[in-house]
Amino acid sequence: MIRLAALVVLMSAPMALASDKKAALIEAMNANGCMMTSAQAEVQMPALEIDRATAIALSREMMAEGIAKFAADEETLLLLPPACKS
Repeated sequence: MIRLAALVVLMSAPMALASDKKAALIEAMNANGCMMTSAQAEVQMPALEIDRATAIALSREMMAEGIAKFAADEETLLLLPPACKS
């Protein structure tokens, strides 16, 4: 039983980490007028300790949730309400 509990905790750790990174990304986008260009992402993502693969996964997740979309230039990710607080 203890092993099962330990396994559940270990398996949920990556999900919590992803949630923290998503929250950090949303906070950074809010601080930047609810948007982030590809050029800005190249600077800000490393500072947030978010690698490229994780950034792509997070942006796809946010788009699936309806809280983000790409602008017409396809280089700018826009944060949408209710996540956008700016």
